[in-house]
Amino acid sequence: MNFDNRTKAIIATLGAQVIWGIAGPLVKVVLGSVPPFGLMFLRFLGASIILFIIYELKLAKTQPEMTREDKKNIFLAGFFGVFVNIALYFWGQQLTTVIDAWVITSAGTLFVIILSYFFLKEHLTKVVYLGAAISFIGTIIVLGDGIFQFGRGGLLGNLAILGATLSAAISYLLTKKLVEKFSPLVLTYYFFLTSLVFSLPLFLLEYFQNPTWLSSLSSQSLLIIVYLILGSSIGAYYLSNLGLKHLSASLAATIGYSSVVIAIGLSIIFLHEKPTEFFIIGTSLIAIGLFLAETRHPSHPIHKLQRK
Repeated sequence: MNFDNRTKAIIATLGAQVIWGIAGPLVKVVLGSVPPFGLMFLRFLGASIILFIIYELKLAKTQPEMTREDKKNIFLAGFFGVFVNIALYFWGQQLTTVIDAWVITSAGTLFVIILSYFFLKEHLTKVVYLGAAISFIGTIIVLGDGIFQFGRGGLLGNLAILGATLSAAISYLLTKKLVEKFSPLVLTYYFFLTSLVFSLPLFLLEYFQNPTWLSSLSSQSLLIIVYLILGSSIGAYYLSNLGLKHLSASLAATIGYSSVVIAIGLSIIFLHEKPTEFFIIGTSLIAIGLFLAETRHPSHPIHKLQRK
C-alpha cells in the first residue's frame, strides 16, 4: 500500500505520540529508584552513542553544509526541546501525578498555536483565541490543584511540567524550519548530543550526593531505561521530526493529544491514580478549549474535507 508524504507524516507523528504516551507511567515508576538527572543523563548518553554510530556510518557525508544560523537554531531546538524539556519533566514528574503532568502537557498545542501566529505568521480566528483562553483557565485550575492538596507538592511539580511543555513548544517551531533542510535523524542526533553536554554537570552533582543508586539498578529499571533510549529518544524524536517535515506545526501538535490519552489511561490502570474534583473541572475546560481552538484552526483536517 502506497501512502503520500502527508499520510506517512501523520502515521509517523502518531507513532511518536504512542511511544511517548507509554513512557509516561514508566518514567514515574523508574523515578522511584533512579534520580531524575541521573535518568536523564543515561538516556542522553545511550541515545547519543547509538546515533553517533548511525551518523558516522550513513549520514555524515550526505548532509548539506550548515550555516551559522543553522547551527544556532539546531542548538536552541536541542537545548529547549530535549535538555530543558526532559530535565523539567523528570524533575516535575517526581512531584506530581502522571495524570496532572499529561493534562498540563496537552497545553503544549495551545503554545504552538500562539507561537505559530507570531513566528510562522499563521492567522487565527476569534474562536481559536476563545478556545485558547478557556484551555488556559483549565490549565490554571489543574496547576492550582496542588495548592489544595496540603503539602503533597503538586503545585511545584505542575509548574515544572508547564515549563517543560513551553520549552518543547519553542523547540517545535525551530524544528519545523530545520527539517526543511536537514534529515530528521541527523537533527535527533544533534539534539541529544547538545543535551548530553548540558546534562553532565547535573548528573555529577546528583551522583556525588548519592553515589549508590547507579550500582543498585534493578532489572526493571534497566529495561525502562533501554525503552527510554531506543523508543522515547531515538525512535520518537526521529518520528516526530519526520512528521514535522510534511505537516504544519499546529496539526502535528494536535496529534499529540493521543499521547495524553494513552499516558492518563495507563496511569489510572497500572498506577491507580485518581483524578480530583479540581482535575476534572480543569480537564473539562481544557478539552472544550482545545476542541474550539483546533477544529476552527485553518490547518485542521476538517477544513480540508469541507473544501473538497
